[in-house]
Amino acid sequence: MSFSRFGVVLLCLSAIGCSASPNLPSASNNLLTVLEPGEKVKANQVNEKRDRIVQVQGQIKAQAPLMGGKRAYEVQDETGSVWVVTQQMLPATGTQVNVQGKVKIQKIEIAGKDESAAYIEQH
Repeated sequence: MSFSRFGVVLLCLSAIGCSASPNLPSASNNLLTVLEPGEKVKANQVNEKRDRIVQVQGQIKAQAPLMGGKRAYEVQDETGSVWVVTQQMLPATGTQVNVQGKVKIQKIEIAGKDESAAYIEQH
C-alpha cells in the first residue's frame, strides 16, 4: 500500500489529536488574535524552530478534522506551507491569517527513511 506524504502527515496529526495535552488552546480563543509575541518566520523556516513559539502569516489552503475535537489546517506563504493543529474554529479556505503557536516535530519513518514533519501547535 502506498501513502502520499500528505496522507502520512494527516495520519500522524490524527494520532496527535488522540492524545490529551494541557498545552493545546481552548476553543474560545480567536484564530486571528496574537496572544503573545512569537518569532515571525516564513513557512519554510518552521522546521528549524523546534519547541519555539513562532508566528506565520499566510493563506489557509486546506483543512482536516482530527480526532478528539482538534482540527488541522495548512497555511501557505510565498516560501511553502506548514500544518497547524488547533481546537479553535477554522475560517474558510482562502482566508489570510496570522498564526502563532509552538513548533513540534512529528517523527515519521517510511521504509526506513526519516520523513519527519514540523507543524505548529496553536495556542
